[in-house]
Amino acid sequence: METREVPSAHFLIKIESFSSFDKYKINKYETSEFVAGEYKWKLILNFNGKDSDYISVNLAMTDTSSLPTNWEVNVVFNIFLFNQIFGHYLYSPGVTRRFRTMKFEWGLSKFISKEILSDPSNGYLVNDTCVFGAEVFVIERQAAVECLSLDNVDTRYKHDLKISDFSKLEETWNSAYFIAGGQK
Repeated sequence: METREVPSAHFLIKIESFSSFDKYKINKYETSEFVAGEYKWKLILNFNGKDSDYISVNLAMTDTSSLPTNWEVNVVFNIFLFNQIFGHYLYSPGVTRRFRTMKFEWGLSKFISKEILSDPSNGYLVNDTCVFGAEVFVIERQAAVECLSLDNVDTRYKHDLKISDFSKLEETWNSAYFIAGGQK
């Protein structure tokens, strides 16, 4: 995890009365949709996930019904948590994932421990309020592709250079011309 002063470019959610999740035994919260990279997303906060000592945060792609069969979207995303005392954001730097029909949700199962989050002196949960966020950058598939094939290279020619008195040579030395592979 790293910190930065700049807020999320795509989505922030302020959660007031955070303790109500535990009080009413709410284990999961899904945010409203937001748009990034021409796709719709939402954050899913899990308060009692695989490891109940941590808050997990997932990014899910929504509204995929209009996408073609076998679609895939490659993204780099960051998940944020605002530190209200120091005025900066704790975030997960550049998680790269491929979203597709069979896997449209990715995240961090141990984003922050409940102990660290709930301690007001850490600045993440102040007056029972916290702020989570997300950035989603779609990786456009415009890569240049190059292919090199060495199947037809003729390597049967060998030329040995014999240099007499190598230590007495000037700065540059040119060999006699020779022909290899039809080239001089």
